[in-house]
Amino acid sequence: MINGLRIKRTNSADPDFQKLIMHLDHELWNELQEDQATYDQYNKIPDLQTTLVLYINDKPAAIGCFKKYNGDTVEIKRMFVEKEFRRKGLSNIVLKELEDWAIESGYKYAILETSIHFKATRTLYSHAGYKVIDNYDQYAGLEESVCMKKYLVAVKPSEFKRMNGIEYFDFEEGFIEENVRCIPMIVRFKMDLAGVKLKLAEWSKFNIDERKELAVKSCNTVDEITAYNNYLKRLVEKYTGKPATEMEVDKDTTWEKNDIVPGMLNQKAKEFDWNISVDEWRQLTKLQRFALLKLCRPGHENKNFPKAMKEFKIVK
Repeated sequence: MINGLRIKRTNSADPDFQKLIMHLDHELWNELQEDQATYDQYNKIPDLQTTLVLYINDKPAAIGCFKKYNGDTVEIKRMFVEKEFRRKGLSNIVLKELEDWAIESGYKYAILETSIHFKATRTLYSHAGYKVIDNYDQYAGLEESVCMKKYLVAVKPSEFKRMNGIEYFDFEEGFIEENVRCIPMIVRFKMDLAGVKLKLAEWSKFNIDERKELAVKSCNTVDEITAYNNYLKRLVEKYTGKPATEMEVDKDTTWEKNDIVPGMLNQKAKEFDWNISVDEWRQLTKLQRFALLKLCRPGHENKNFPKAMKEFKIVK
């Protein structure tokens, strides 16, 4: 917790909100220059009743607001943190408070627009669960704009969170797409062994007992792997009326080898200026090693890799 932190829900006429708006616009004009002339007209928020000011020791440090877009959607606007208070996670706090306020007001979605030039800002929104969408309304056709959207309604904790007899990781609570929890690593691990692909749309149709069975069902011996394969294929056909998609079982089970750190994993770790020793790799469980290799695949979202590295106590 940051000492001296206070959040005030207010309106767009608030003097502290207006003060930081001026600082925000000054930075935007300096950074985007003539391009800002296009966007400045879309940033006006007169008479808005849903603005926030975040204070540190009674000094205005960050702001944000949202406005109604349609009956179930808000648009996040004017996110800003004063320079002296940056790198403290204040943007995340403001964004979360805005989302909570929107949910309390009955909204289900949030959209926003940012610039292709603001990589850190796009990363912030991506890590918060926002997905890139087609540019909407006034931003359509503007190549400098990136538009994003998030489903706001809270998702219940996973049924695997406190389930005995399986490995389930804290970072997996963030595995959510369109309000559907993704397939946990323990099931992905067994799917790979059994040679069956499972789509999220198929997984979401299974009932809780069937998903739990897929998590606890043994998949070690040849007979167990065959039984797992048959069980999973029956479930897919039961709910879709179509045969499951089979895949070739990867014979290169790198996660089993504990005497050398895979090059792909070391390469990913170097992106964060980290190094994984053989001893650290050896102390991980097979599922932890499997999870790290899945998370460092090319094209995979980076946000869960550092979370896993910290949860597995490889880095602090």
